Amino acid sequence: MSRIEEALKKAQQGNQDGGPALEAPKRSKRRRRTKDEIAKLSYLATVRTNLQFSLTDVERPCVMFCSATRKEGVSTILYYISQLMAAEYRTLVVDSNLLNPSLHEMYEVSNDKGLSDIYLRKASLEDCIQSTRFNGLDILTTGQDPRECFRYMGSATAGKMLKDCRSRYECILIDAPPVRDCPDTAALGAHCDGVVLVIRARKTKKQIVQYVQSQLANAGAHELGVVLNRMKYWVPGFIYRRL
Repeated sequence: MSRIEEALKKAQQGNQDGGPALEAPKRSKRRRRTKDEIAKLSYLATVRTNLQFSLTDVERPCVMFCSATRKEGVSTILYYISQLMAAEYRTLVVDSNLLNPSLHEMYEVSNDKGLSDIYLRKASLEDCIQSTRFNGLDILTTGQDPRECFRYMGSATAGKMLKDCRSRYECILIDAPPVRDCPDTAALGAHCDGVVLVIRARKTKKQIVQYVQSQLANAGAHELGVVLNRMKYWVPGFIYRRL
C-alpha cells in the first residue's frame, strides 16, 4: 500500500487533524518545552504574524482574545501566542476571564492577588503583576474575588488600568469571557486596539458568531480576525501541500 493510500485510509477513519491539537498544557515542574508544545507554537506563528501586520501603526498594542460561547479554547490560544509575542516584546497577559479563570494554573503562578484586587482597590498594579517562567512575559491574574468585578469590565476603571499597563509593557494580551455569557466583554474590547475572536470549528453556530460580531461592533470594538480552533481536514496535510 502506498503512502497516500495509507493516509487516505486514516483520513476516512477521521484520525487526521489539520494541525496539532490545541489543548491546555498540563501543570508540570518541567522547564523545557516538549515537542508537542513546539509544534503548537509553530502552528500559531501565523496568527502572531498577522497580529503584527494588523497593528503595525499601533504603539504598545493591547489585544483582547474572546469567544462566542464557552470552551472554545481562548485561554490555550492566548497561552501560546503570548510566548511568541514575548520573544520580541515585553508582554503582559491579563486574565480578565472572570467567569472561568485558568491562566494562573497554565502559567503556574499564584492567584492570591490580581485584577479583582485592583478593581476593588485592595492592591496596586505593581503588587499584583507576577513574572512567569518565560523571559519577557508577565501576568496579571484575576485574584480571589473575580465574580464581584463584572461591573468594572467595560468601565473607565478598566480603561485606566489598561493605560497604566501600556506605560509598562510593549504588548498587552487579554483573556476575556465569552461575549454571549458576558456582554461587558464587548465593552472591554472597546478599550483595546483590537479583538481576536476564537471559534471552535464544527461546534459554534454561524448565527451565534454573527450575533457576537455585531455586539463587538456596536460597542466600538475593532475585530482583527478569527482563529478557527480544532479544525479537522479529512485529507491529510501533506496531500494538500502537493495539490
